[in-house]
Amino acid sequence: MDRTGKYTVVKACNDHGTITLREYPRNGTLYVVEYDDPDLREELSDLEAGSVVRLDLRRAGRRGNAWCAEAARPVET
Repeated sequence: MDRTGKYTVVKACNDHGTITLREYPRNGTLYVVEYDDPDLREELSDLEAGSVVRLDLRRAGRRGNAWCAEAARPVET
């Protein structure tokens, strides 16, 4: 299952590389735990809580609510 949408960073990237996101507008919580490439991981790890980003995500294996970031685009506010 893949998802594309707008997400708000709830908790910035931690030491394990996990970012907590809130889905817009449904307010569901997702956890990005994998990244398609190191540049994408670095880009997303620079985001602070409250930042908004448009992401392409795919489920990370069979984990419950864990996702892999495939692409990111800034959201103009």
